[in-house]
Amino acid sequence: MRKKWLSTLLVVFALFIVVLTNSGNLPRSIKNLYNFPNGDKLGHFLLMGLLSLVLNWTALVSRVDKKPASVVWAVSLTLTFFVTLEELSQKFFPRRTFSLLDLLFSYAGIALFAWLAYFFYARRARV
Repeated sequence: MRKKWLSTLLVVFALFIVVLTNSGNLPRSIKNLYNFPNGDKLGHFLLMGLLSLVLNWTALVSRVDKKPASVVWAVSLTLTFFVTLEELSQKFFPRRTFSLLDLLFSYAGIALFAWLAYFFYARRARV
């Protein structure tokens, strides 16, 4: 149950960051975290990767009746869909800019951290 709360909290946090950014109200302290060359790319990779890890892990331990690979694919493809929609939506916000490179870094984070969730879940199941 605790993992579900963590997943929910992380999703709410990610949505909060998106809303603040879209409205131009992202605090300077958060902006400064990525204030170096390609810092936003690292942000996309880590934020979407962490979200992928937590969501996949939560789904894996919650859906033990399903094949782990199927769970990871379903969660990851769903997350990829919503991340794609969010990046595309930036075309409609004057303070935002669509970036294919940002999207690719998000995809890379989702894929790598989904694999990590699967790897550690499978390793835990063997022990």
